[in-house]
Amino acid sequence: MTTAFPYHMPTIGAVVGRLEHVVEIDRASVVCPFGLISVLFFFVKYLIEKDGSDLYHARVYFSLLESFASTVHPHLLDRSSWPVKDSRLVSLRRDLLSLLPPAQDHPKTRPYIFVYDHEVAEIQALSQGASFCGKGQWGMEVHIHEWLLTSTHLTRDPAEADFFFVPAYSICMFEAGFFSLARLDELYTSMVRELPYFSKHHGRDHIFTFGSGMSASVFKSWRREIPESIFLTPETWLFNDVPDVKEPCFNTSKDIAIPGYLHRHEIWSLVSRARPLAEREHLAVFLGRTDPSRGPHPSSNGPDVRGILRRLHHEGKIFVAQDLAIPEMHAVMGNARFCFVPKGKSAWSLRFYEALFANCVPVILSDHWELPFEEFLTRTSFTIKWPESHVGDELLDFLRNHTDDALERYMSEARRHRCWYVYPSVLDEVHLAPGPDDLLSVCPNLDEENAFGGILRVLGRKRRTVGSM
Repeated sequence: MTTAFPYHMPTIGAVVGRLEHVVEIDRASVVCPFGLISVLFFFVKYLIEKDGSDLYHARVYFSLLESFASTVHPHLLDRSSWPVKDSRLVSLRRDLLSLLPPAQDHPKTRPYIFVYDHEVAEIQALSQGASFCGKGQWGMEVHIHEWLLTSTHLTRDPAEADFFFVPAYSICMFEAGFFSLARLDELYTSMVRELPYFSKHHGRDHIFTFGSGMSASVFKSWRREIPESIFLTPETWLFNDVPDVKEPCFNTSKDIAIPGYLHRHEIWSLVSRARPLAEREHLAVFLGRTDPSRGPHPSSNGPDVRGILRRLHHEGKIFVAQDLAIPEMHAVMGNARFCFVPKGKSAWSLRFYEALFANCVPVILSDHWELPFEEFLTRTSFTIKWPESHVGDELLDFLRNHTDDALERYMSEARRHRCWYVYPSVLDEVHLAPGPDDLLSVCPNLDEENAFGGILRVLGRKRRTVGSM
């Protein structure tokens, strides 16, 4: 691609026209994936930069671009001979985000949140790979960042900010091999010490996302550098793979428990396979690993809950499986009255959110997990929480004694509350026309009831606390 943008657009447009055919785009994704990403990149760039920008189709084609770019590690993009590198994808995302409502069309609303960008060099390194890092159960680190950039809560004036959000895709940076834990510690430490507005309130008004069971342990020096800051994290207890950490990173008085990330296709897959209660064949199921690494934290003497579930399965009392294909897994959950959500390496589990959309009653077997948004959702109306130390036949007898009417009430309440745990997409997953699998058919009030709104409801209470210090 030697002709400079936008003069190569006739060629790009012709290629995009051919890609309208499913066979052609499938072939291109196999034969020349980096070329496909580059073609879609320049087409979206043209749509938003031309006179009379076409924002609707820019989002549609960005969704297509995202579906391919998200499967490629940014380092592979950066090492290819094609012109589109990860930094250009990130720049395109920011350009598109800046054009989206409501940020442009609505007045700001409290709490006001300032989002750091280029003020500190390390932020760019720690928030690379947004397309790649936005997928999977930890993807909310990207989606929260991008939602704030389009939110009515965004302020560009640090003087009026109630909170300061620090973008960093911490667990993706580690798990995907961007940086070692030692290097992450260096980058985070350097970044925090350069944040220009951090010292005023000792970091109490600064927000960091830590999207995995490791929580803030991915930043080893957090207790020294950001002990009073607000953490958005799904994890409220200890992580087995960090045996030397014996005190949880999570502090209920300052931090916010957040949901894991489910893609809309996963949500629809679960909902579409959820059977009516009368047709469900399993009393209770658990789908996941039961090896000893998922037992109690090394510093505790707690029970091996998953090991007990494995024994109950071998006794023919419940169904336990692992390594099922996703459609099969969703079908099994949708065929169960109850779905177990046991502690594993961490206290939290994505199985809880999957259970809600499979509409099996979640049975939480994790003593120290504080569910997201317990501040305003009545957890006991749609979940059962059972002590880890009493998992066994006593639990199964308790579950069998539930009438169908009681289960229907749990299931109805789950349908009423579950969309608070959904992160609506800001940029991708746009459709040319609403279809029967549209997320709004599952969550008709998604604009008001979603994970972002839940975080803001809890954060609003923190604002009063921070402001009084």
